[in-house]
Amino acid sequence: MRLLAVSFFLPPGLFPQAIQIGRLLAHAPVTIGAVCGQTNLAGELADEFSRQLDFRENVVFRPMLSGFVATLARRFIPFYGRIPDEYRRWIPRAEKSALARLNASGFRPDLVATFGEPMSDHLVGLRLKRRLGVPWIAHFSDPWVDNPFRRREFLARFANARLESRVIEAADRLIFTSKETLDLVMCKYPEQWRKKADVLPHSFDPALYPEPAKVAGPIVVRYLGNFYGHRTPVPLFRGIKVLLRREPKILDNVKFELVGSMPVRMTMHASFRSLPAGLVQLRPSVPYRESLKLMSSSDLLLVIDGPDDLSVFLPSKLVDYLGARVPILGIVPPGTSAKLLDELGAPVADPRNPEQIASALVRALTETVARRREANWQPWGHPAVTSKYEVKNVAAAFRRILHDIVQQKHPCVMSTQY
Repeated sequence: MRLLAVSFFLPPGLFPQAIQIGRLLAHAPVTIGAVCGQTNLAGELADEFSRQLDFRENVVFRPMLSGFVATLARRFIPFYGRIPDEYRRWIPRAEKSALARLNASGFRPDLVATFGEPMSDHLVGLRLKRRLGVPWIAHFSDPWVDNPFRRREFLARFANARLESRVIEAADRLIFTSKETLDLVMCKYPEQWRKKADVLPHSFDPALYPEPAKVAGPIVVRYLGNFYGHRTPVPLFRGIKVLLRREPKILDNVKFELVGSMPVRMTMHASFRSLPAGLVQLRPSVPYRESLKLMSSSDLLLVIDGPDDLSVFLPSKLVDYLGARVPILGIVPPGTSAKLLDELGAPVADPRNPEQIASALVRALTETVARRREANWQPWGHPAVTSKYEVKNVAAAFRRILHDIVQQKHPCVMSTQY
């Protein structure tokens, strides 16, 4: 089976989207023609993905503005970079390059798959669907119009709602990374369209992790990932502050590490500056494989998300954590992440409730100390839960989707690998 994949981010780029989509495609039994927006090929995780490629078409993206001027435009110009996103100028270039490469190479795709974010990928897919006449899968890692982190501007929302509706209607199959995202996006569309939608979560690859082992020295509590927008470490700082007031002894021999980038404004927050020096250490971002080693050598891993009444997001970093088989504590609102953590038996606290966060930390640290003392130490996590996110199982589900959609459109197309 031949798949034309359109994803602005692909390996060896180290963006979470590149890692997750590259992993999914690398484990699918298909030959891939890839159209992406990256030209820097210095990175990780490229070899496995490259083995699936018939070709890779890197389509250069030239933004209208850059640097500080672009930052000002995003802040003060209502529609800049919002219909559907800042990659809109890439759409016609990607379409033209894809068609030219198909003509030159003789690669004849059995279907097209597009992966958003960015949602511009799906608008490329909408054009290719018309030009190629083959089945099209639109994969959503995040909501589009309903994304709570998008700035609420009426006219931009109206334009994006029309674009999203055209994509949802035209695509032959829709994939979302959580049931909550599927429900949020599809509740406003006809039931017939909803029948095209499937849930396919992010995945982790067990082969990339070192064997979990007991660690000595201080108890290390780590968060790995970047902070931005509404996703900040401030709820953690406030929870620690409550804990220092209530049960300071429990923090003896404990250190917190936040590995990744964050805006300066977060490091200047009063809740952080009031903590004892050295209790929370800030570390820069590390390469992906190094991040997996840090996960595996931690005593406790943190998931922190922005405050909300309900979150439909399943952070790829949380799925990466599952592969480390290390205890997790979630500072997340009700929703997808909280539901998964509850299945795992992990403590969960609402980001808006510092007292609850402090209680969750007490439970997690108490269990961590007890776990260190266990004679028959076992990796953490319920296999029945974590196995659903192993790449071999997620890729198998993706394979079934590909098979079903091609068989529905072209019954004579049948890969010998099925």
